[in-house]
Amino acid sequence: MRQQFPDRVPDATEEESPHPAASTAAGQAPVDKAVDKAVDKAAVDESTPAAEAAAEALAQAADQLYYAMRRARALTSGQASDGLSLAQLALLAPLAEAPGEPGLPVGRLAAAAEVGVSTATRMLKQLEGKGVLTRQRSPADERQVLIRLTDDGADQLAAMQDILRARQRRVLQHYTPTELGTLTADLQRLAAVIWRE
Repeated sequence: MRQQFPDRVPDATEEESPHPAASTAAGQAPVDKAVDKAVDKAAVDESTPAAEAAAEALAQAADQLYYAMRRARALTSGQASDGLSLAQLALLAPLAEAPGEPGLPVGRLAAAAEVGVSTATRMLKQLEGKGVLTRQRSPADERQVLIRLTDDGADQLAAMQDILRARQRRVLQHYTPTELGTLTADLQRLAAVIWRE
């Protein structure tokens, strides 16, 4: 019986790093008592044929979702072939949320994109060469390198985010608000259980 459910498509240059759902330091709440009870109940029932069949059906559905997301991401990348890749978008997204900052450190961007600092540094150097961002030493701490978007980089990032939001709206319009709320809660519960294991 399969037990792993992929939640993202890694870029070829990415390194493994702890998922933010595994740490309260990344802003995620610890697994609550309701999830604990659900896990304990599942442990009791997991050996029954019905439970095994249900788990297998969920694993197959997770596989289908994974490949559907891969296809959607490939199509999105194709729409922005002259702009940023999805891996680059994940790396730069925190910069769009901090426009007034003098820049953000590489480590913070790497953590947000779930890649290693060395991988993030290589990606950022490539983007600097394309005029997407600037890198400079922090005036407060010369050991720290701060990353800041250029005007062109900010435009590319905004364009890519618009494409993604439009695709998300088209997909989610097939669900009612109540269905979306239920789906969100179920996925959060599943993620918490998986990371607990």
